[in-house]
Amino acid sequence: MQGKTVLVLYPSSIAACGIGTWVDALSLGLQQQGWDVTVGLAWGAQFHDPARVEAFRPALKTIRMDARTGTEEGRIQSIERAVSTVAPDVVIVNVLDSAFEAVRRLRYRGHAFRLIAVNHGNLPGQAACLLQNRDVIDLAVCVSKLSYRAMAAQSDGFIPERLKHIANAVAVPAQHVRSPVDPFRVGYAGRLDGDKRGEDILPFFTALHQRCPEAQMWVAGKGESGDELTELAGNFPEHFRYFGELSATQLEQDFYPALSVLVHFSPSEAWGYSIAEAMSHGVVPVTSAFRGVDTDGLVIEGSNALIFPVGDITRAADMVAGLYQDRERLGRMAAAAATHIAGSFSLPVFGRSWSDALDGCMQMPALPLPARPVSLDAKGPAGVPRPLWERCRRVLNRRIAHASAGEEWPHFKCNDSRLIQSMEQALNSEAVKGESVTSSKSQVESEK
Repeated sequence: MQGKTVLVLYPSSIAACGIGTWVDALSLGLQQQGWDVTVGLAWGAQFHDPARVEAFRPALKTIRMDARTGTEEGRIQSIERAVSTVAPDVVIVNVLDSAFEAVRRLRYRGHAFRLIAVNHGNLPGQAACLLQNRDVIDLAVCVSKLSYRAMAAQSDGFIPERLKHIANAVAVPAQHVRSPVDPFRVGYAGRLDGDKRGEDILPFFTALHQRCPEAQMWVAGKGESGDELTELAGNFPEHFRYFGELSATQLEQDFYPALSVLVHFSPSEAWGYSIAEAMSHGVVPVTSAFRGVDTDGLVIEGSNALIFPVGDITRAADMVAGLYQDRERLGRMAAAAATHIAGSFSLPVFGRSWSDALDGCMQMPALPLPARPVSLDAKGPAGVPRPLWERCRRVLNRRIAHASAGEEWPHFKCNDSRLIQSMEQALNSEAVKGESVTSSKSQVESEK
């Protein structure tokens, strides 16, 4: 096909995060399949800084979406400008809710690109948002099989051709015989925020130190718990280290290879990048039973991972202590973890899957053109149309301050409580979850 160009929309509030790693992998994978990839970075006055992402992920070709005025109209227009500049065949949106209205306007004006919306989580509101905006979404892609099944179960949702599941992937290190790590070291890599239960790190380390006084813990990440962890490192300099935000190269070369175990506390995870990256290095994950752990096949309890109830720090510490005491079992699970990732979640497969999805999306019939979006006629101060008023705000450098990154550039949201409730029920349905980690464990034990 001619002109294989894609624009990927991405927030820039955090440089080191799972979606950012996904964008890196997608960009490389699609380029290898002949696509020209540009990443549109959300820009805000305080929390969204494209320069930080560009420095952290230098391989990306980027365009900045300037919405520093802080208004919804500003966000919409910034996306419109990026699409008009790049002129892509396909736009891929990640979490940025303002994209849907921008697409309605662009299509109303005659732009013929296709829109792919990616559901990176297992949260009802995110899935419901895509269902609510399916009038402009040519293809919805779920990185989690659980979300895919739940969305597919909606009788008034996407038709099968417009909904896909594509699992994430990680780079696989050169295979080698992994030597036992000494000292025994437990790691955590990821955001240190409430939705990841970063607050569990301190009590977990306290419980681990009581059980295994010689064990060490390393933490890489940035967020709300950072100050607390800096203080903890000062109090236990021989046993706890807090690195802050590490680059992908630092994680791959220095952090993961130095670990025996990776802990993960999140209550909901579509496909845990840090878990998979660690496993590729032969690190054994001890993870919470997050929503989605049953369905995605990333971790198999008792074979390549151990799983504890969300929030049960005592159980997590007991599991890690058990591996500390049984190094033979730790070695078997480490080998199984590395083999599993190399065989099932490699980057070449990921790149081909996404390229095929984009090609297929381009070949599908176009969605009906939207009517004139009502937002184009909304009135601002003194009855001035909001689109015109926004252009005046940019010239005058008038800005609205926000209290958080999520206010500055809102993530996918849904105002239809019926859709949210329906997705909540579907995500918790045993029929949707399918085979559980318990049954996977039983199968492993029966094969011993």
